[in-house]
Amino acid sequence: MLGDKIYSLRKNRKISQEEFAEILNVSRQAVSKWERNESKPDIDKLIVIAKLFNVSIDYLLSHELNYSNIDSFLNELKECYSSNNFTISINDIRIWCSKYTNNFKLHVYSADYLYIAFIVNNNDEYLDLALYCINKAISIFTPEENEIITLNDLHLCVAQIYMLQQKYELAKEYINNNNIYGCELLHAKCNFLLKNFDDALNESSEIYINSTSNIINVSYIQIMILLKNKKIQDAFDLVNWTISFINSIKNNDDYFVGILFPFIYLKATCEQLLNINNEDSIKILKDMSDNTINLYVTSDSKSIKYYFGKSQHLSLIDSNIKNILKEIIKHTSKDDIHYQPLINIFSKIIGEKYYE
Repeated sequence: MLGDKIYSLRKNRKISQEEFAEILNVSRQAVSKWERNESKPDIDKLIVIAKLFNVSIDYLLSHELNYSNIDSFLNELKECYSSNNFTISINDIRIWCSKYTNNFKLHVYSADYLYIAFIVNNNDEYLDLALYCINKAISIFTPEENEIITLNDLHLCVAQIYMLQQKYELAKEYINNNNIYGCELLHAKCNFLLKNFDDALNESSEIYINSTSNIINVSYIQIMILLKNKKIQDAFDLVNWTISFINSIKNNDDYFVGILFPFIYLKATCEQLLNINNEDSIKILKDMSDNTINLYVTSDSKSIKYYFGKSQHLSLIDSNIKNILKEIIKHTSKDDIHYQPLINIFSKIIGEKYYE
């Protein structure tokens, strides 16, 4: 076994455990665990050990590979982590990575396999080797590799591994140093786990605002597409869901009432197309236009401060009701079935004909 070979090589060279540990920059306890086969050295340590004793890594691991070539091993790795089948030996991965140190695919696929294997088996050895593979992939990354994975995603993997290792300060520092895109939630979680609660609150507030805005904006686009494709009932159902969603967070603050207004306008449109009495929706729109001065908040918002722990300057659409309605109509083709209903409702609310 590996531990037995390390012990034998060390003894033959008359090197004490303390001296051996100092050469490898590890603790004496780590060497002792290796030699008792309770743990294994990382691949970078294996390389140093092999050079120190002038032996091959294959000899140290003394493991017969079950794959005829690197391509067959890569295919097996992909198949295994895709199907959550973790039959590949970690020693196989160590050997192949030591043989093909500059093979980008090998290190990425190995890291994928090891990362998922850790989640399933909770074996720290998997995670340590996954981190080595990812860092190696980063070091040999070229722009051509973007077809496999982006450099940003590789950095994101490193941060995620640090999180799994509960190295929250290191994860936060790594995110900051590498300007990783899409790590906002991970960064907020680091601050929370490090008990930096004010920073975590501010960051999570930004994420919440962006997330809710994305949901609402995507809903609006989908509603317009459904109407354009004459799927009126589907559009009506989505309008109602979106209104319910906004109502669940608005608490009568101007900011959320302003977001709600265009959807009630579209609801009235769907009702007209479905021959549903839409006078209630028209009344709500009239009441909103009469009672709400700023439908879209353009200054320091009490609602943002109340909900998310800090104030924020918002720069949104014109707060004038007439202009908002015109904006909605302007983005609707005259050939669309909901174009005329939008104009009809405009006239009922504003009390004048629509002119571009």
